Amino acid sequence: MRGRGIVKLLAGAAGLMGLAACASVVGSTSSEVQIRTNPDKARCDLKGYDGFSASVETPAIVSVPTAAAPVTVTCQAPGFRPTSYTLDATADGWIWGNSALFVATGGIAVLGALVDESRAAGKSYAEDVHYDLAPDRPRAIRARSRNGDVDLNLQAR
Repeated sequence: MRGRGIVKLLAGAAGLMGLAACASVVGSTSSEVQIRTNPDKARCDLKGYDGFSASVETPAIVSVPTAAAPVTVTCQAPGFRPTSYTLDATADGWIWGNSALFVATGGIAVLGALVDESRAAGKSYAEDVHYDLAPDRPRAIRARSRNGDVDLNLQAR
């Protein structure tokens, strides 16, 4: 009878440890992100950690690994200034499973949290992002010499 109790205890502990990396087991290590711009048909280049890069024409859906966060998104279109944005992954609900198991097991489930962190599991990007590009209009710049006798009118982009 006593041997069965130990076996059940060990089986329960093994089950809890198996669930400890719940974000890795249940979650994903990438997210599908829809990128939209104003105007449409902008060319967006994405660059992130671990050598991640992608180039899309908007609107587009791109699979972005969570380990690549933060991802720099640079968009450009004719008649608009190139504009850069940051796409960052945030913790999703599965990461809280590790916290609960960590507390419930008295810290034994720390291995699961380490596995999830190393795989960047338990994080996700926004499903839909929208970026506005600024028109590329020349702006007047007026320059005057220190003594005030020469006036320059320049156009800046």
